[in-house]
Amino acid sequence: MAQNTKTWDSLVALVEARVGHGLSASELRHVGSLANSAALTLYDETPWWERFLVLEPRTVERGYVQFTEDSYNVYGAGTEEVNGLYVRNGNGYDSTPQYTMYDSDGEELYHLSKSEDGLGDYWYIWEDTGFAIPGNPPLGAVYVNTDSAATPPLTGWATTNDGEAPAPLVQPLSEIGEYIGHWNGAVFTCAGATAGTAYPDQNGIRITNCNASDVVYVAFKKTLDDTYGDGEAGTVSDIPAEWFNFMALQTASAWDGSQERPTVRVKDIDRAWDQALLKINRQGIYNNIASRFRTYYGCDVSVR
Repeated sequence: MAQNTKTWDSLVALVEARVGHGLSASELRHVGSLANSAALTLYDETPWWERFLVLEPRTVERGYVQFTEDSYNVYGAGTEEVNGLYVRNGNGYDSTPQYTMYDSDGEELYHLSKSEDGLGDYWYIWEDTGFAIPGNPPLGAVYVNTDSAATPPLTGWATTNDGEAPAPLVQPLSEIGEYIGHWNGAVFTCAGATAGTAYPDQNGIRITNCNASDVVYVAFKKTLDDTYGDGEAGTVSDIPAEWFNFMALQTASAWDGSQERPTVRVKDIDRAWDQALLKINRQGIYNNIASRFRTYYGCDVSVR
């Protein structure tokens, strides 16, 4: 679901208004660095930014959950059995990656892979029947997607004769930026899910409690991967709306400081900072989510 954003052009316009003059192309490059520094400051301040909060299944291997994992979370399907974690399982048709969902005994249940059906190269979610013909639609197909991309498409899935509506959403796992907590089941939807304990070290996130499954549901703040800018050279022109005022004011203040002509008041920056953080409380994130994400590690539910 899309979060509210504002544009990079609007941020530049506000910075220019605050410093009292237009900025050249070379000056705007410096402004970009200052704005991204301001964004990182807000990102690091709290784990409870809603656009970065993630709850998804992860593989436990040798007692660890890795910060990155080449797997997909399939959810929301009418055929509930296909919902879950699909782990990378080598390459399949046309050297495209294929993914498999396993049961607790390591048996293959469903696959997410590409195949050729005579009309095109399609992606399928299909039940493992123990029999497949290379280069043909898989037997036991439950959902199909006609997108011929090299990796599993996220949307556009449709049911087959064996699948029930609605079709699922398919989401690649995010990189863990800050671990918050984990459970042994789909928390908030699985009544039997219980919280576990863990700690991070150089090898990943060490699961310290007894866990009967090779999959846990992890809550975390995902990494900030975007560099904000004009949309060119790999930058992203959409600015998080809740960060906009602070980024603009902090950037203008830092720019003024470098020019030894301060025009931005510190109290205006502090107010923008507080407004950004207070939005978390207004949305009830602390009461509804943060207070439930308590384990022996990651018990900080503060917003400052």
